[in-house]
Amino acid sequence: MVMSKGKEKVSRKQFKWLPPMHETMLRILAQEVHKGNKPSNTFKAGSFALVAKEITAQFGVERHPSYVENRMRTLRTMWSTIQTIRKKSGFGWDDNLKMITCDPKTYQEEVMVHRKHAEYLNKKIDMYDELAIVVGKDTATGGFSKSYVDLEHEPDNGDSAEFVADNVEEGVVEKGKNTVESSTTGSGISKSRKRKYSASNADESVLTDLSDQLKEIAVALKEINRCPVDYTALYNEVMAMMADEYSEDMLATAFDHFYENEKTARGFLAKNTRLRKLWLDSFLFSQL
Repeated sequence: MVMSKGKEKVSRKQFKWLPPMHETMLRILAQEVHKGNKPSNTFKAGSFALVAKEITAQFGVERHPSYVENRMRTLRTMWSTIQTIRKKSGFGWDDNLKMITCDPKTYQEEVMVHRKHAEYLNKKIDMYDELAIVVGKDTATGGFSKSYVDLEHEPDNGDSAEFVADNVEEGVVEKGKNTVESSTTGSGISKSRKRKYSASNADESVLTDLSDQLKEIAVALKEINRCPVDYTALYNEVMAMMADEYSEDMLATAFDHFYENEKTARGFLAKNTRLRKLWLDSFLFSQL
């Protein structure tokens, strides 16, 4: 590889982490923790080499330890996402099944905003205990902090970093010796400048989070408009409003209207319970 003087050497390759590879990595690293090969928040280099060697032997693909080290960012993201969802109102936890539980309404509202979270809801989270051993302590004690290179090459909004059955692709970054030199700042920076820099980073982080959430909402709405309306599910949602003292005849009239107006049906499905009631009250009043 050709490298210009004073610049960081970066090479990126694409590699799919299949579910069996994911499980192999977690199993081996959990064993490494028990052996004392993770003295702090970082595994010893030999642990990553062991995983790479096992994946090469089992799956016939030669992999470098840097792939394993890079994969750790994804595992931390997974763990952070799971714990964030568990702390939200409306979600429960089944410790026997290792599964985040929620009712249909909460599920729909969550997936509308964070569509990738669907893979963690009302489904058993495979290898949860191993994941907790491997990265749980990292995120709890601050080991989830990222370097400049991690942030630069991390997938946008975290979605592609989450593990989705045999469809995860990640890049590997190899850093040259000059990385430390290029990222080192002078010791003469004043404290006031550092505080301003930190505040600026915090503001940028908030704006980035808001931007990511808006992107996820836009993607979710696009997916809803792309897929055909499930009229069986729509009928069940409409009839569920009988619990709010609407008669079956009234709701049947509303359903017939949805059947003839697909856009209105999509809008109803996207609304929460309060907005659905407001729409029904307005619609039924217009039918009088």
